Amino acid sequence: NTQPAWCLSCDPDKATRWTSGNKNIDDCMKAFQLRTWRYEDVIEWIPFDRLSVVEQIGKGGFGSVYKATWLDGIRRKVEKINGDNYKRAREQSSTVALKTLASSMENNNDYLKEFKSLLACKLNANKLAIYGITQNTETMEYFMVFQYANHGSLSKYLRNNFCNLTWQTKLKILRNISDELDNIHDYAKYIHADFHSGNILQDQQSYIADLGLSRKSDEKVLEGNIYGVMPYVAPEVLSGEQQFTKAADIYGFGVIMSEMTTGLRPFDGRNFDLKLSVDICKGLRPEFAPETPNCYVELAKQCMDPDPQRRPNAW
Repeated sequence: NTQPAWCLSCDPDKATRWTSGNKNIDDCMKAFQLRTWRYEDVIEWIPFDRLSVVEQIGKGGFGSVYKATWLDGIRRKVEKINGDNYKRAREQSSTVALKTLASSMENNNDYLKEFKSLLACKLNANKLAIYGITQNTETMEYFMVFQYANHGSLSKYLRNNFCNLTWQTKLKILRNISDELDNIHDYAKYIHADFHSGNILQDQQSYIADLGLSRKSDEKVLEGNIYGVMPYVAPEVLSGEQQFTKAADIYGFGVIMSEMTTGLRPFDGRNFDLKLSVDICKGLRPEFAPETPNCYVELAKQCMDPDPQRRPNAW
């Protein structure tokens, strides 16, 4: 056994005895199921009728997010009964989040990209729990099922709780985020490419989510449109000089550092237009609250350095 109540030789094979009716989804999910080392990490094909009280809680350019109750519940760590005997358990009626898989209604295979990216990062110590995939039997749309964060995005959390946040709490949040980003960069070998406070989920910990635009560090990309939330996009990307890199993700982290001092989105009150883009390329950066320690400001400015080579890494 690789873990209590989990046998790597036989349990993954048992876990793959199902079908979604979609070969692409079957192949993708079963490949990850066969790499599972622990009972609680198994991803599942979740029948839509086992999800109740589905309500929309967010919508973005790359999909909608819903809150739901999973009647069967998430897998829990196994419980020791006695001696070497263990019991597999579930948390009945668990609250989970659903996100539409982009392009799942279209005739292409891109809709599994974010799911694969999240699972690849999960295998390399990213903390956001991924439970599986489901399909709305009425609309035929596919959803990714993952951990629900009770505070929503970091952006929302700051708006609702900023006055009560101490510097200790702010630094703890930033440390969690930097650890997550380091896992994505150096262990999973991915670039996020859409890194901003709206794509960080918050409850007792911080979780980097929304990897719809992410890619492997060594993956070649075609020239095309620039995506992202403008204030968080590095100047070399805005100008078209470079594609997204790890250093561009670090730039976004620096912008988040400024946001943590004010509780406001960067360049609050300005239009995200060509003029702002030009100003950022000329050196404009978000402001910091007056009481911010100098060492903190200096680190954030290093992260937002106009030269990508001079920015620190996530660790």
